[in-house]
Amino acid sequence: MSENINTQETPPEIQFAGVNRWLKENLFSSTGSSFLTFLSIGVIIGLFRSIIGFFISPEREWTAITYNLRLYMVQAYPESDFIRVWITIGLVMGLLGLTWGYNSVDEKVSLKSTSTTFMKIFSSIFLLILIAPSTVVTDKVEGTEAEVLQQPLRLYLLAIFGILLLASYLVRKRLSKQEMAKDYLNIIYVGLIVGALWLIKVPTVTFDSSNVRLDPDPYLSLATSTKIPWTILYILLIGTFFIGKYLSLKNIKSVKRILPASWLLTPLIVVTWIYRKPDISITQIATLDLPVVVGFSIIGYLVINYLNSDRLIHYQRYFTYSSLVVAIVVFSLPVIRQLKLLFFLLWILISVAPTIANSKESSRSLFIVWTVAIAILILLMRGGSSDTLIVVPGSSIYGGFALTWVIAFFGIALSFPFGVILALGRTSTFPVIRIICTALIELVRSVPFITWLFFGSVMLTFFLPSGVEFDEVVRAVVVTSIFSAAYLAENVRGGLQSISKGQFEAADAVGLSTLQRISLIVMPQALRAVIPPIVSQVISLFKDTSLVAIVGLFDLLYIGSKVIPNQSQGANFLGTIQENILFCAIFYWLFTYSFARRSMKIEKRLGLGER
Repeated sequence: MSENINTQETPPEIQFAGVNRWLKENLFSSTGSSFLTFLSIGVIIGLFRSIIGFFISPEREWTAITYNLRLYMVQAYPESDFIRVWITIGLVMGLLGLTWGYNSVDEKVSLKSTSTTFMKIFSSIFLLILIAPSTVVTDKVEGTEAEVLQQPLRLYLLAIFGILLLASYLVRKRLSKQEMAKDYLNIIYVGLIVGALWLIKVPTVTFDSSNVRLDPDPYLSLATSTKIPWTILYILLIGTFFIGKYLSLKNIKSVKRILPASWLLTPLIVVTWIYRKPDISITQIATLDLPVVVGFSIIGYLVINYLNSDRLIHYQRYFTYSSLVVAIVVFSLPVIRQLKLLFFLLWILISVAPTIANSKESSRSLFIVWTVAIAILILLMRGGSSDTLIVVPGSSIYGGFALTWVIAFFGIALSFPFGVILALGRTSTFPVIRIICTALIELVRSVPFITWLFFGSVMLTFFLPSGVEFDEVVRAVVVTSIFSAAYLAENVRGGLQSISKGQFEAADAVGLSTLQRISLIVMPQALRAVIPPIVSQVISLFKDTSLVAIVGLFDLLYIGSKVIPNQSQGANFLGTIQENILFCAIFYWLFTYSFARRSMKIEKRLGLGER
């Protein structure tokens, strides 16, 4: 009897030899190394002293940011309708809590690692306070200085963070073997942030009875219109988290289909109904929309149940071509937008129904999906095409971060399927499809994004049928999605080329259709291989949304660079471009860094880069 013995050698564990030995081997191993170490320390201290001095200098007007946070977020959205903004955030927080709770895993985190992280944070802040300058130069010509950090305040801050550092060390020492659920720890982190809203005081622009700004700005608590909504949203997040966790424990599998659909529908409902506040009457829905939904549901029922019959299956190709011609003709006619889109969707249904609806159960499921999709689509288009009751000074109700979010989200969401279709078309064996897709990709990629924005803003209406017009935001979204789709198509094409020919042969051997082979075998592997470049594309697209200011839209960066630094009425923030640009840079960095970190976790979970 033989036993399988694993003879593979494992590398020895690295033992930490002590601080003194580590310093000697890595920083002070020779005279030259010691000189470079002290020189680097001096340069780093000088750099950080300059950065800290910039932040705490009395010349900085950080109240330009706190005073204009609403302008940064939603620009000129009226305060009387601000409840719609909070409803939007509440929907996102509720979905986030459900998704978080349903997909949560009982991952444990040791208090040792958590306290180590806090030790690093507190020690870094302690050192920054220690090296912070006491005075800064306010006038380089005359050499005048201003005291920015008094010695008693420095000692007070050092004592606070020293105590926090000591407490973290004691937790690490005494409770090193204790563990805590990572999800609950994250809930505590968010709770600390929300709780800080009730405790912290910030410099606040205040005017006296004669409308003169107080100098210096008094430190006041945040407004209750900010603290109360965020507290309610935090409670909503916790509640939906535990609801999602309960649904996960009950193993309700339908939630897996409902959550992605909810994430897809929520932004559409927000931009067409909640945020937009459309001017709609029940009569319009009953007399115009309801008959269209019923009529196309009946047509869909006939297509799904009778086009697959033995008598008509041989004519399926003619039905497909005829429906495509009808869709093109209807698109060119001056009819309502709903019909233009519905006839195009009907052509898609006629094309895929014989393949999908091959049994009674699948036919019933396809009919339900068709009817629900038609009803939702008509509802969304009714809200999006109606006049808005929101009154703003400019031409668009979107501005600031709301505009950045709308363009980035819908640009990414629309570019993904379009880019996949272009990639498949470029690798197609049909010459006409391959030439058209290749020409479109190369044409879009050869022209700068700014030029396409001008094209969408000025010339797009010349290529649309008479009576079809879109506002500036929709044009920017369309141009952004098409431009991003061209680059995404090349990334996906690289993933398609990485798949071996044997995968295609195996799919053909088991009798999969072309649609099944692409959706079940080819695309999952291709997309998995190109996750890093796709995430890089998403990050680039999010930052490129700042270019829409060229066509007259007030995005986050435009407000920070042009609007606030020119404010003179009420609070005077003339020339505060440095503070606002820095705030915008940090804002963009937070989102792009979050995208990158999430991508790294997905890649690690899928094993990318480890083969």
